[in-house]
Amino acid sequence: MKKFGMLFVFIISLLLPCQANELVDDYYDIANNYLESGNTTRALEYIDYVLMINPKFSKAIQLKNRLLPQESNDDLSRAAMTLSKQRNLSDLAILDIPRTDKFKIENNSDYYNKQGKQFYLNEEYDSAIQSFFRAVSIDNRNYIAYNNLGMAYWMKNNLDSAEKYFRKAAATSKSYPQPYINLALLYKQKGDLNKQYTYLKKALDVNPTNYWTYYLLGDYYTSVGNYPASIPYYIDAINLNLNFAPPYLALAIAYFKTDKYEQSITTLKNYIEFNPNSDFAYSMLAKNYYILGQYLTAKKHMKTAIKINPTSIYRFELAKIEYNAGEFANALLNLEIIEPEYQYPEIYNYIGLCNLGLKRYELAIINFNKAIVLDSKRAIYYYNLAQCYKQLDDKNNYVKYMNTALQVTPVLYQDYIDLSCIYYNTGKINLAVKMLQDGIQANPDSKPLYLALFNLYDRLDDQAGYNYIKSEIESRFNSDEKKKTIKFNK
Repeated sequence: MKKFGMLFVFIISLLLPCQANELVDDYYDIANNYLESGNTTRALEYIDYVLMINPKFSKAIQLKNRLLPQESNDDLSRAAMTLSKQRNLSDLAILDIPRTDKFKIENNSDYYNKQGKQFYLNEEYDSAIQSFFRAVSIDNRNYIAYNNLGMAYWMKNNLDSAEKYFRKAAATSKSYPQPYINLALLYKQKGDLNKQYTYLKKALDVNPTNYWTYYLLGDYYTSVGNYPASIPYYIDAINLNLNFAPPYLALAIAYFKTDKYEQSITTLKNYIEFNPNSDFAYSMLAKNYYILGQYLTAKKHMKTAIKINPTSIYRFELAKIEYNAGEFANALLNLEIIEPEYQYPEIYNYIGLCNLGLKRYELAIINFNKAIVLDSKRAIYYYNLAQCYKQLDDKNNYVKYMNTALQVTPVLYQDYIDLSCIYYNTGKINLAVKMLQDGIQANPDSKPLYLALFNLYDRLDDQAGYNYIKSEIESRFNSDEKKKTIKFNK
């Protein structure tokens, strides 16, 4: 029987739901920090990571929409505000104002469009709006100025006016895809994903070779959690422009989310050729190797990420890798560094696990109890605490905490996985299977539960169960993916 890459026991050490909100906030803050320093590429990396954890995080969606550049040099860029902070305006030929006499200036629509862009890049949106209005009053067929007018209103958070002028730009030129793209992004910000998809398809109809549109269609499917369907669009975006970096990272994330770890690794390495100082890409490499059980390689890449950007988040990931590699002392050192800042239950759970591995049972008990105080509804914490008392031959407390663990009512998908692990480790195989089956019934769209049951059937050498759950995973989570390949020669 084919063995699956992620061992069953490893599931309990993956990202847990109780930590998701904290990590989302942390990654979002890092993205904002990069944005403030003018590094939009790195900001977008962390926004993509936020959206991988929580595709519906509205602030991240809005920030990504604001950063996405537009297709034509005649248009305003979503990244223009950041470019102005980087003082790279001299690189933008679109800002050159033609030399002309006063009469020609007063009657030149393109002049006022470019003047408006100058105001826009300086974040003077009211002045930009006045210039764009002057441009369209001189020439009511200047569809680029209508589009830019929509952009200026968008930056003032006047979504209704932005929509109005994007529609005007689209109506004025049937061969101009940019307003359709902007309308799609605008509707995404409003939460209307159906209209987002509709306008992206319209943009593709207008220009079927627009790599940005393919990238954004991939982004649409990612935002609704359909990673298999996003993959062919990201591949199309790459094949249309091999030097366009964002879809490489997005594709790597999609591969990661669809358990295609080798493909994710290959794609990340291609992305790193564009951004060799991308701590996020190295952290994703580490996560892929970690799931494949290649701990030394995972550790190497996570250390590279820490060297580039020494955040506590990466140090926690490194500690998890070291713990699973049996390097309990090294893991404990990293956990003790971040514990004052990250007083989360899972931090204390891992500190307890490291001390348990080092046979420091009293310290392990202290930290498992800290985890329980912070979150008393996690069965795995009681189970880990029981293992300490088992080692100390304290049968009363062992039985007490084992019973408490088994009495916890599962709520989150991870609870079902944890309880199944507990039943499996105590020899109650039928209950381990039933717990995952119950979890799937309660959370039919939770892929980790299917993967856990898949691995359990594999361990039990249950061919019928293995084949059944494999077909369920394929039909439910992987059926939308088309077979496409990337021409990685740059």
